[in-house]
Amino acid sequence: MKKIISVSKLFLFFSILSIVCFSSMYPSCNVSTASLSDARLCTSLNGSECSGDMTTFPADIPVVYCTASLKNAPSGTKVTFEWKHESETLGKADVETGSNVVSSTFKPTTELAPGKYSVSVKINTDNATPITKNFTVE
Repeated sequence: MKKIISVSKLFLFFSILSIVCFSSMYPSCNVSTASLSDARLCTSLNGSECSGDMTTFPADIPVVYCTASLKNAPSGTKVTFEWKHESETLGKADVETGSNVVSSTFKPTTELAPGKYSVSVKINTDNATPITKNFTVE
């Protein structure tokens, strides 16, 4: 009988130890039901969002906006926009908000080189899949 009690106490001890070790390895598991949709690119906003979706911009464009709908998000939800030319990052913007339209502005300081560009929009949670919008500069 004493062996059974000792084995069960030992099993309990190692179970608790495993939980403690596992949780210290992954301290910030951050999942959410928030979702992004309707990402659009434009040169002027209609209120707080792009009314259309553009895929081609001239090289001398003064500003490009990216908007997206954020749903089921509590206040304080962080969304990151990452602007790129080919694989080179041109800039990042972090927005903190709740369910609403989220947006980012890209203002080039010089004329853009022709080529392929993109902006990725991602909710900063472990289970989020980014939305990437590709566009061309001519």
